[in-house]
Amino acid sequence: RLLRLGMSIFNKLTLVALPLPLTTVSIQMAFTVLVLLLRPSELRWGNSDDIKRWACTVPLLFVGMLASSMVAMQFASLGTMVVCRNVSPLPTMLIEGMFRIPYVMTVRTILALLVIIGGVTLYESHEIRFSLVAIVAITINMVFAVLERIMQRHLMANNPVELSKAMMMLLNNGIGLLPTLLLALLVGEHATWRHKFALVGKREAALLFGSCVNGVAISYAGIRLQHKIAATSFMVVTNVSKFAVIFFGVLALGESGSLASLVGSALAVLGGVLYADARKRADEIPVLNGVSDEHKSLVANQPDLGGDEGLDSGSEDEPEWRART
Repeated sequence: RLLRLGMSIFNKLTLVALPLPLTTVSIQMAFTVLVLLLRPSELRWGNSDDIKRWACTVPLLFVGMLASSMVAMQFASLGTMVVCRNVSPLPTMLIEGMFRIPYVMTVRTILALLVIIGGVTLYESHEIRFSLVAIVAITINMVFAVLERIMQRHLMANNPVELSKAMMMLLNNGIGLLPTLLLALLVGEHATWRHKFALVGKREAALLFGSCVNGVAISYAGIRLQHKIAATSFMVVTNVSKFAVIFFGVLALGESGSLASLVGSALAVLGGVLYADARKRADEIPVLNGVSDEHKSLVANQPDLGGDEGLDSGSEDEPEWRART
């Protein structure tokens, strides 16, 4: 979780110094590919069909998730990133409904969602750097993250492919690199490359390199932390890190630090904790009898995007097969 905290901070500081979000993602992807190619023994696969099945689906969702996350990071404060992602259960429910994935709604989950919505509303109403672009990017990021997680779980648990984690990372980053660069060209980032890279000094280069290293480290950390500490301790570490990111933004970047903003962020994070507990209790209700194993697996492992991906968004119980960030 400390790696995730570091990824958020590295990415934000990098974008402050070098405001090229898509170019930054491309550099991080290229760095990950290079590191993986230096360890060919870890690149294992069953057959070409497994590679095709993964390559034709997950990498594009991966690109959408990372690109939207970095764009949001450029326009949003760290606090907004942490707080707004706590509403991820809402797009999760909508998308899972589209896929006809059973969802158990209880009074506890409804109350938790109301706490989250109240906290996010209070925080954003006092956000001194409110940006509609950031809110839209965060929303798109959550949608891509949910879709990517559902597809990955399908290819890992329900219709499994024989690919090592390193191979999945290579496919995600290697295939995703080209469309990310194309997006950078489409939005015109290339027109400012010469000028902005000419201003990059040792500090900016160190931040960019740190974000690259941190991203690779996150992928290798995976869920190993959860295998070493209790679930309660993991939740404590998770939510302490969220507050650490928020306070770093307030102290180091001059983000909103009013009492109302802090109360709103606390409510949003608390709502996320209550929602996680409510979902755990709801999943224990025996209503899934007769439901397909695939649906059971997806319900039992719903994505929780309350964290940061480095933008990950990703879930707090990061799967071992998770891609780079």
